[in-house]
Amino acid sequence: MNRQFIVHLSNKQKHLMTKELIQGHVSYLGELKQQGKLPFCGPCKDETAIMILKADSLEEAEELLAGDLFTRANYYQDRRIVEVEEATPENNFLFDDVLVNLRNHS
Repeated sequence: MNRQFIVHLSNKQKHLMTKELIQGHVSYLGELKQQGKLPFCGPCKDETAIMILKADSLEEAEELLAGDLFTRANYYQDRRIVEVEEATPENNFLFDDVLVNLRNHS
């Protein structure tokens, strides 16, 4: 079962950037995209970045992140991975789950 994880990257170490580092990073992102493991990634306006990874477990998401040259070089010193459950029309935007939780806390 593919689960989705949001990776938030922050505390950029700009002095570590080299042409080789960015080329390796972009190449790895391309591999993940081709494998269907990376539906979205990009820099944020606040100097952070995010990735959405598809993986079977948190451990697999951590392994995917560890394979990135940015991670190996510690380009972003802070990396946080959080599993996310997508709210869609098909699952009624998780409304039923909210109702169950409200009933359980009443």
